Amino acid sequence: MSEAGSFLLLFATGAIPAVVGLVIVAIARPIARRLPTSPAAEFVPPPGDLIMHGLAVRSERRLVSAAITRLALSGRVRVLAPRGEHGPVAIEARPGTGLGPDDHFFLQTLRPQRMRPRQQRRYLAALHEVGIRVERYEDAPDVSFLRGPGAFRRIQRRQLSAYIDRARSRAKSSGIARRTSGSVHLYLLSLLFLASAVAALLMAIGSMVNGVTWGVIGAPLGVAAMFWVLTLSPPPIMRFTPEGQQMRQRLSGLRDYMRLAEQDRMRILQSPQGALRTPAGELTPGGRALGLRPEPTAGDAVAQSDLDRFVLVERLLPYAILFRQEREWQREFEHLGGAVDFSQNMRVLGTTLEGIMAVLEVLAAVGQVLRGIGAIFSFVGRVG
Repeated sequence: MSEAGSFLLLFATGAIPAVVGLVIVAIARPIARRLPTSPAAEFVPPPGDLIMHGLAVRSERRLVSAAITRLALSGRVRVLAPRGEHGPVAIEARPGTGLGPDDHFFLQTLRPQRMRPRQQRRYLAALHEVGIRVERYEDAPDVSFLRGPGAFRRIQRRQLSAYIDRARSRAKSSGIARRTSGSVHLYLLSLLFLASAVAALLMAIGSMVNGVTWGVIGAPLGVAAMFWVLTLSPPPIMRFTPEGQQMRQRLSGLRDYMRLAEQDRMRILQSPQGALRTPAGELTPGGRALGLRPEPTAGDAVAQSDLDRFVLVERLLPYAILFRQEREWQREFEHLGGAVDFSQNMRVLGTTLEGIMAVLEVLAAVGQVLRGIGAIFSFVGRVG
């Protein structure tokens, strides 16, 4: 075979599985993100916590960012990003602000539980970079680094993965999710990855026999392309019980509300169904669900409406992150009086955490693929 023919064969061997894999990913991603249609828009989240809601909308990649934003908005943690997008990013737990056991358990996943002397020195140096100067590790405040020299990424990934796995198990045991997840797309990608690897190995051997050096170098490109496709694939897709579907439907209604333009949002807040207070100033069921103060605290109705809207935005900003609408709601948060520095820190935080969670999703997908390949070899061994 000529060199041109060998090149075309090598290209097809790597490109065809990658293209088929992209088609599978293009089908699986919308399925993973789809929510059932809600009969009406809602501005109050359904019963349950933010972690369960994030799993219900299959937004694991944004779950940690939404959870930290909720803690930051309530003043229970402080985001430290002194150099913005180009420096370290950390969060500091603030004592005496109502951090519960679940909050402490979540924050513990972001840093090592025990540090060796070398890790302690690295941690103290990282604290100096964010303006916290302590000489001994025992005197250090409760700060967890998400980016920079104080971020222990390998430990973070392991502990966050275990935390999300426990949350999935809790969703299943509480009757929200089914025991089995949808992993058909990952098993199909397993077959393609295996086929691509075998074909690359055969092509490399053939190129060595025929003395085609570039073939030996180019053969792994098909495997690399297939691995890149794996990074785009969603993790195993959770399946939900009727109770879980009802939660998803209400979250879909919340997402529909949060997609409305500003004038529509104001119209809903002034309607009898969506108002936060009655004309007399008393809370409606929606206002009580959002945790507004029972008595108006502003001197006039317009100022009180702005205060109530501020609370609304504050409550729903974590959900805006889950629904990929955080930029619009951060702008409104700033418009209503939220600190600009806080919003900028939230944007840096979101970018950092999405990168961490993207790696976790890739590792979950690769792990499932490897299990799928192992199952294939096991089946072939039994048949043989």
